[in-house]
Amino acid sequence: MRTSGRTAIIALAAMFGLNAQPSQASNIVADLDQVAMVMKKAGYQAELGSNLGERFLTAELDGYKFMVLPYGCDDTKRNCKSLQFFIAFNPESSPSLEAINAYARENRWGRVYLDKDGDPALEFDLDLEKGGMSEDLFLDNVAYWEAIVQAYAKFVFGER
Repeated sequence: MRTSGRTAIIALAAMFGLNAQPSQASNIVADLDQVAMVMKKAGYQAELGSNLGERFLTAELDGYKFMVLPYGCDDTKRNCKSLQFFIAFNPESSPSLEAINAYARENRWGRVYLDKDGDPALEFDLDLEKGGMSEDLFLDNVAYWEAIVQAYAKFVFGER
């Protein structure tokens, strides 16, 4: 009788999902193939590319093209630890360094600077070591990136 009671509890637990296995969904890691797939599924036109053996991903947001770059990779350019979202704008007149610094002081997310050509650039890094992050959290970070790009574009193109 003791065995049948235990069997009934196990059966009830399984029926109500109490004994369910963890979700088989894999976390997003700094793998550009996986990131491209997830971004395409979310509606982005993401394309993989390479230059001099360095892989990258390009995508578009509100008419602005941006790049996703892997960092902290091993010698085979795999097993990367982080991703960097990057965009540089080419306005007719770039904001001054003082204006860029003021923007940086007032805005928490994203790293802003003038690149080597004097164009306003924006970076956003994601640490994906130690197992990465869920797809939902990854896409939430991409939504932050979208908001940052939109705000910075307004600043760069004159809505200062």
